[in-house]
Amino acid sequence: MPRWTSRAALAVLAVGSLAACGDSRLKKLSTGISADSVAVLMEADAPHTASSYLVEGKYWEVMMYPRKSAEPGDSIAWREMSPVVLADGAVVGWGWTYLDETAATKGFQVPAKD
Repeated sequence: MPRWTSRAALAVLAVGSLAACGDSRLKKLSTGISADSVAVLMEADAPHTASSYLVEGKYWEVMMYPRKSAEPGDSIAWREMSPVVLADGAVVGWGWTYLDETAATKGFQVPAKD
């Protein structure tokens, strides 16, 4: 497969994952930004929950932000969250599709969305 075809497929997948996620704040994110910048763009002081992993010499962090449509409280269903993934302190991707693919290749244990 030519390189441009792979990139085009990845771009389509990324756009699809954003649309499927239903959280318009994710459109403001970009790769390479810090966790502090994510909090500002997600309009939150901090993520609702965060998980850390050390895999292949990189420090991975999965931050879960409640969608704006989620009811406030301590117990928020996973399907009502928007995941943001960082590697060594910088955003590398977001959304459930990205998290599921990364978890599968890196061996993260992620919760079921249901």
